[in-house]
Amino acid sequence: SFIETGRSQPSPAMLKRLALEMELSCRDTNRLLLAAGYAPAFTETDLSSNSMAPVREALSVMLTNHNPLPAVVLDAHWNVLMANEAQQRLMGLMIEERGLFPQTANVVELVFHPQGYRPFLRNWDEVAAFLLRRLHRDQQARPDPALATLLDRLAELADLDALLHQPPGNDHSAPMMALDIELAGQRLRSFSTLASFGTALDVVMEELRIEHYFPADEATRRWFRNQIQ
Repeated sequence: SFIETGRSQPSPAMLKRLALEMELSCRDTNRLLLAAGYAPAFTETDLSSNSMAPVREALSVMLTNHNPLPAVVLDAHWNVLMANEAQQRLMGLMIEERGLFPQTANVVELVFHPQGYRPFLRNWDEVAAFLLRRLHRDQQARPDPALATLLDRLAELADLDALLHQPPGNDHSAPMMALDIELAGQRLRSFSTLASFGTALDVVMEELRIEHYFPADEATRRWFRNQIQ
């Protein structure tokens, strides 16, 4: 086409239509427009701004209602922006047992760090490999300097090549991979879901993820219930 060969200068409306047909995110649509010399179509509003108050309220409701089970709000690069009481309590118990955590809000970095979640994860190899493959897929699908920097930090903490080529576990009896945590002599098994806003028209709002953790067995359910009571 004339657009592909550079013989025609597409209008902002044409680029927005292309972005819609290609199912581009708000961020990628903005990048497309900026590359063509146009203003971005979508705002990128800080979560702490006044206009995002309804979003923060919705997030707070979701986090609070998930107690006594952990839940967190993540940005596009896996940084924790908000956490509910159960998650804060869990972190507090880990700090009591092992001392202060690394000064990072990035949940993936905490999983990989020897002073973070790593000592508590009985199935660390499996969890780390799963997260690493997800990061690599995201980076290959849409190169992101921030994700590249995160991968560089992880490379300082573990052998990424070995993890990427690690064969999957042999136990496929469960329908999902569970986090297998040992804390203060208690074994906690949980799995998570990732939710997002369905009508976002802002870059930051579209990229927010709410991760809810659920018990994988009755002992874990009872433990979390007793921690909050």
